[in-house]
Amino acid sequence: MIAATLALSLLIQGADFVPSAVVGNLQTVDGVPAVATRVVAIAHPKGTGRPGDALNYFVLDAPVDKTLTDNEGNFRMQDLPPGRYFILAGALPDGTYYPAAQDIKDAEVVTLEPSLETRVDFKLVHRLGGKVSGKINANMATLGPRTATITGPPLEDLLEVPVKADGSFEFGHLPPGNRYLVSLYPPTSGIASYPVTVGRSDVSGIQLTPLPTKRVSGRITVRNGSIPHGILGFVTPTTWVPGKISDDGTFAVELHSTQHQIDFSGLPVGYSLASVRVGGQDTTAAGISVANTDVSDVVITLNAPKKLAVVKGKITGLPSSRYSTTAVVMTGPTFNTGQADVQPDGTYQFDAVVPGLYRLTLNGVPNFKPMTVVVEGFDTYQVDVAVPAN
Repeated sequence: MIAATLALSLLIQGADFVPSAVVGNLQTVDGVPAVATRVVAIAHPKGTGRPGDALNYFVLDAPVDKTLTDNEGNFRMQDLPPGRYFILAGALPDGTYYPAAQDIKDAEVVTLEPSLETRVDFKLVHRLGGKVSGKINANMATLGPRTATITGPPLEDLLEVPVKADGSFEFGHLPPGNRYLVSLYPPTSGIASYPVTVGRSDVSGIQLTPLPTKRVSGRITVRNGSIPHGILGFVTPTTWVPGKISDDGTFAVELHSTQHQIDFSGLPVGYSLASVRVGGQDTTAAGISVANTDVSDVVITLNAPKKLAVVKGKITGLPSSRYSTTAVVMTGPTFNTGQADVQPDGTYQFDAVVPGLYRLTLNGVPNFKPMTVVVEGFDTYQVDVAVPAN
């Protein structure tokens, strides 16, 4: 899917694109076919950086394509954009780079030519653990497309496989002796992650079953200024469910019956979670308890810097008679839209502005071209607005 998307992108951009393919055979450390083993193609970073350089100069992207070997250890990845790749079998840190490397510094770069099939046969340097497979006990047509993911130390990769129409999924062989979490993406209300320990034997029969959910709703408030963009999540030891925040600061989410902690991440510098209240009672430490009924009147309050930026200026080019029907609007890194009235002398002012990139427009002036306003800190910014003559 990633390779197809990249190919389409290249075609849209007008680039000449003739797909390549890489095929091969993978063997275990004992010289027998490595069955159901993950193989991925990772594009070599552009530039002159080498694997031994600092991460600022050599950073690997996500795999361009991935597959599982068949019962004879054969694999094939096609429709790849021509270029230079690393081929990795298994999962880091126990994976094997072609031709026989435990570390990327010793890996060989495979160059894929347009319309040609490149063969790479190699052998694992670590022993395989068991395969991991399971099923979602839900109507997939109703649930929609989902990806099964597996995470946990010491994995350095996020392993993901598509969930089939019947709800089944299989990861193939994983590094043994480790405890992992099997989850769904996008996160699905009422379906908890499943802990699994991988040894030498296969782990099958994992059942991910939706639990009944209740509606939890409320609003976000902030002690100073607008509500900044952030990621609102509801967390248990085995689940993370995102909550969508509306422009007016309200939210609603479906959660299963248990205790959910609040996770508000991705906030600008200086912002933090202040309190959580349900029905007027402080539940910041305990979180939100969901039982057999809906939960409403949840108020999540954020701390904000005591002093935010000020954006002010003057409107020119408009008759003074139009000031009363004109407003300055700033949209940017906040859920709320900021609006300031134009005063009789043509001035306007926003007193508490979250740092970030904004789009400034004038309500009541349909032909005005939007301006970009960059607020880098907590200073006062003078932004005068000149309205061109019609």
